[in-house]
Amino acid sequence: MSASPRYYECIDDTFEQVESRLEALASDPDITGAEGVLNVTFGNGVVFVLSRQPAVEQLWLATPGGGFHFVWRESDADWFDTRTDAPFRDLLCRELEVHANERFEW
Repeated sequence: MSASPRYYECIDDTFEQVESRLEALASDPDITGAEGVLNVTFGNGVVFVLSRQPAVEQLWLATPGGGFHFVWRESDADWFDTRTDAPFRDLLCRELEVHANERFEW
């Protein structure tokens, strides 16, 4: 079973937003993307990995703080962690501050 067109629309938009916001950081992290995966390496050596998971229609984020799986919630127009229900944007900002020493505003 393939993912819905809405999933691809949401995940593409999210990846574009994340990439453009990270590129705007003064620290200039190294960002590489290929085949549904976005690798971000920060100056302190920390790596964040965002990946598309179309089979389950999820967005996955791996950081030194752990692995997080998010599902799209149409009513809130955001991704939410499957374990804690934390919004993706809030969790990403927190993880960036804790592990990459980056102040990141969404």
